[in-house]
Amino acid sequence: MTFTELLIDIRSVYVDALAKAASAQSAVIESAYRLNDGSLATEGALSLPCRTDLIPKEGENANQPIMVDSNSKLRFEAISFEIQSTKIDILPFGWDWMTLEVCGIEYETATQTLKEWFLYWFDTDDKNEPTSQGLYNVVHFLSDPEITTTGIRVNIDLGSSPTAAFEDLLFRLSDANATEVHVG
Repeated sequence: MTFTELLIDIRSVYVDALAKAASAQSAVIESAYRLNDGSLATEGALSLPCRTDLIPKEGENANQPIMVDSNSKLRFEAISFEIQSTKIDILPFGWDWMTLEVCGIEYETATQTLKEWFLYWFDTDDKNEPTSQGLYNVVHFLSDPEITTTGIRVNIDLGSSPTAAFEDLLFRLSDANATEVHVG
């Protein structure tokens, strides 16, 4: 199995659950939280927007955001490899909740790299067309960074973003000269 095939399998555990939940009811899918004026609502240390999984249009939960969680994680042996001079360690993780630790670069560099990556894959203008599953290939959430003894740690909900988003994240962190990236 190639690395990309592994990412496809990890992603499908969550994306299939989200698509199934979305198809089971009339709902707004992967909506960004917005202010009354239509601008993105942002919060946290990085002032980032966030997306909900779905919002039912009718029924007892009408207009209430619903989170769809993976019921399981794909099990696989930990893998390690290098991108340029960055050591990458990947343990099993969920596409809808991934812990990422970045080591060896300044806080400002790490957070700016993560923020730029997130905003690129978030689709701030909601221009992405829906896929055949009715999803939008977008990330949903990036937590506030937590300083650790070796770097910074964040949690990411990769939403329905394609595997290319995950690969892009690793390459951006390597280009920023991170010495190590730990996922899982």
